[in-house]
Amino acid sequence: MIDLSRVDLNLLVVFDALMTERQVTRAAAQVRLTQPAVSHALRRLRHLFEDELFTRGPGGMQPTRRAHDLHVPVRAALAHVRAALGSQISFDPLTVRRSFRLAMTEVMTLELLPRLISLIRARAPGLDLVILGSGAGEAGDMVAEGEADIGLGVLPQLPDGLLAQELYTDALACVVDRHHPALRDGQLALEDYLAADHVTVAGPRHVGIELDELLSRLGLVRRVVAVLPHYVAIPAVILGTDLVGHIRERLVSIHANRGDLLLFPPPIPMPVPPLRFLQVWHTRDDRDAGHRWMRALIAEAASEPLS
Repeated sequence: MIDLSRVDLNLLVVFDALMTERQVTRAAAQVRLTQPAVSHALRRLRHLFEDELFTRGPGGMQPTRRAHDLHVPVRAALAHVRAALGSQISFDPLTVRRSFRLAMTEVMTLELLPRLISLIRARAPGLDLVILGSGAGEAGDMVAEGEADIGLGVLPQLPDGLLAQELYTDALACVVDRHHPALRDGQLALEDYLAADHVTVAGPRHVGIELDELLSRLGLVRRVVAVLPHYVAIPAVILGTDLVGHIRERLVSIHANRGDLLLFPPPIPMPVPPLRFLQVWHTRDDRDAGHRWMRALIAEAASEPLS
């Protein structure tokens, strides 16, 4: 067991910065130390924990298993210390040097990230983002495990210790080329819908809308001829064909050829539930002023209509 009298709190601050930035230069900027000072602190950390903690690898410094195990409790401890000392009430976006790790799917980087980065550059020029790709439903786990500060997405099942805010809802819609031969009054009848060849998106069963399960309850079957990894490719695959796809309505607005597409509700005799998009964070960060500011900015960015 480590003797606490040997532990310098500043070392833990440096450790947290290194875990966040994965680079000595950026970590030094975050904690306002010189690069040699951070390198010296890393040597002391390695001696203290009797582990290499970080090794060189693609994309910067790669944490060891021991570093990953330490990170969540260390961040939680630092959050409690900051709360006790009152530092969570002080945050100046114009002068702050800080970074946030956001976990989101590739599609969300298209519909949310451009607006968010524009707001940050205008209001907090010293704040940096690290975007961590996450599969559907994984962002909550990444926050719970300390890999990300904030997770974004459709997250119906959250680990213990996480808080959530709904950013927006989205609807699943059928999408076809506007010259589809079976269109009648701007949509497909149920029999034409079921007779068509479909393109769909793969995903974990616990996330999003399982359209085939809804069809199965009604005793209906469709033929899927292509399964794609995410929604963003659907419009390009549909254009100029007689295929039927499904897409989130918000995404069509960022597609260059959206005027050549038609959207309409799935023509099935059952309402399709909406998708709820959340941002989630850990209770340990709830009172941190910078974290609160960042969450408010994300909510503002998400509220802007896509053009």
